[in-house]
Amino acid sequence: MVATFRKSFDYKTYLAPGQQFESLEGAGVTSGRSLTVARLVTDQLGLLHVTLRDERGREISAFAEQVEAAIAEGHLVPAGVLVGSA
Repeated sequence: MVATFRKSFDYKTYLAPGQQFESLEGAGVTSGRSLTVARLVTDQLGLLHVTLRDERGREISAFAEQVEAAIAEGHLVPAGVLVGSA
């Protein structure tokens, strides 16, 4: 049996090119790694991919849902946001 999938997921996101985030390590200590949303691309199945670029030009691609989950869980924070004041 051969199945085809034609329905688009049509996923909407608040992410946009140019947004900057910082990745976190450990207990609220920034690693100094800055990530910028480089582009958003929808594949043939309608899944939305986000490409993040670091300060060295390295690109990381993930599904939009994964990036949003990382933000919601505090693994990525908007650039310039202070985390944990002591």
